[in-house]
Amino acid sequence: MEQGSHDVALSIPASPGYLVLARLALSAVCRLTALEAVEVADLKLAVTEAANEFVEGHGDANGREDTIDFTFALARDRLVLTLVGPSIATAAAEEELGRAIIDATVDESHFSPGRTTLTKRL
Repeated sequence: MEQGSHDVALSIPASPGYLVLARLALSAVCRLTALEAVEVADLKLAVTEAANEFVEGHGDANGREDTIDFTFALARDRLVLTLVGPSIATAAAEEELGRAIIDATVDESHFSPGRTTLTKRL
């Protein structure tokens, strides 16, 4: 990452009940910014929607539990949220709605199988 950035990494089980931990970590990172409370709430919604694409599968054939890895990279001019998790099939309508919510709450979003990157300019 670039000089002057602050990165926080978190890995949680790919289960809806653990998403609150990612939201709390994001809130802590946002305290280092000048973001307004409504913008922080929007980011928490975006990260929840993005994580929803990874929470259906709770394990593999060998009994290992799937995880979602979050990286919150805070630079001088932006906050970049990266989520990496298991690629799972999501209903098209549900995926479309989730991505519409994400696009309405962040400045940039990129989606690929097993990886989502969200950017908020500061």
